[in-house]
Amino acid sequence: MNGTISMDGLWTIVDSLSLKNKKWLADKLQRSLTDAVAPKEKEILSGIKQSMKQAKAGETLPLDTLWDQL
Repeated sequence: MNGTISMDGLWTIVDSLSLKNKKWLADKLQRSLTDAVAPKEKEILSGIKQSMKQAKAGETLPLDTLWDQL
């Protein structure tokens, strides 16, 4: 069974939860956000590290080429 609920309706449900259940829900939502963001941060850091290694090795690109890659 599929159904829809408005954001206001959802908020009414969340607001009616006990403090313990609100904390549980908040923890679940925070973990979900962290899991969604963490891989992107790791990819970015990996790219930065790779770029730094290439720069130290003298493997640089002309600025025009870098702009074209963006």
